[in-house]
Amino acid sequence: MKISNMTVIIMCKAPVVGRVKTRLMPEFSADRAAALHAAMATTVIKRAKRLFASVVIAADDPKHPFFTPFALPVIAQGEGSLGDRMQRQVNRLFDDGAGSVMLLGTDSPHMSEQRLLEAARAVLDHDVVIGPVEDGGYDLLAINAAYPLFDEISWSTAQVLAQSLQKAEALHCSIRLLDVSFDVDLAADLVRAEASGWHRVS
Repeated sequence: MKISNMTVIIMCKAPVVGRVKTRLMPEFSADRAAALHAAMATTVIKRAKRLFASVVIAADDPKHPFFTPFALPVIAQGEGSLGDRMQRQVNRLFDDGAGSVMLLGTDSPHMSEQRLLEAARAVLDHDVVIGPVEDGGYDLLAINAAYPLFDEISWSTAQVLAQSLQKAEALHCSIRLLDVSFDVDLAADLVRAEASGWHRVS
């Protein structure tokens, strides 16, 4: 049975050559990096769709044909920083009556189902649930209300997790941290992801 007490929103870029997974270059060509991004995103989206009854894709280009086969709602991220775009999605979902919301990116195709299920359970008893990753960011964030957690964060730096925790603590939110994992940013991370169970395209 799919989890129904939570809406999952996946922040996803369309796999446009030269605009995604640029840190995988020059180990991979721009075409190959885009194909890997598409494969990673596909894994993340299909996994969420399998586990959760309510899944939404927040895309940079909602009309891109990549998103059509998933048969899920696709909405525009809108303008602004990553924090602006995530806060916009969170606010919209809670305004629409969501019980809780989980934000996912597409850089953790190796994430286990158990990690997602643990977060879904933990947000029943905590205001904020975060999945830390080794580079100082996080691979998921689940919340039970539209807390303003995303402004004045130094995105794409090692300070993201620490600053996000400071925000949550200042709001007197109860916090649950999951075990530390990793994102796929560099070519070496692809090997780790595969060793963790992700079967990527050759």
